[in-house]
Amino acid sequence: MSMPNLNDMMKQLQQAGAKMQDVQKQLEKITAEGDAGGGMVKATVSGKQRVLSITIDPEILDDMEMVEDLVVAAVNTALENVGEKARQELSKAAGDMLGGGDILKNFNFGQ
Repeated sequence: MSMPNLNDMMKQLQQAGAKMQDVQKQLEKITAEGDAGGGMVKATVSGKQRVLSITIDPEILDDMEMVEDLVVAAVNTALENVGEKARQELSKAAGDMLGGGDILKNFNFGQ
């Protein structure tokens, strides 16, 4: 049984590190939207799980409790959606680095 070539292993690690940096940059560009109340409240979040915008239909502003509930629901939906997009990007990147396959499925990323 031969020993793995240390130089080849180091190259692979460097390539994996560069690929993960690319994925991090891609995550910054990913956005997803969630809505609640039939679109009365919409939230947009980034792949870094930051809320980018909230849009509220002015007609519902007289019921603050409903607005609060709908904002929470819209943000949570948007976060779930962006988590799925991020999981797909990471899975694709990991598959590219390791020759294919969904190796991240056991980590429940975004769930």
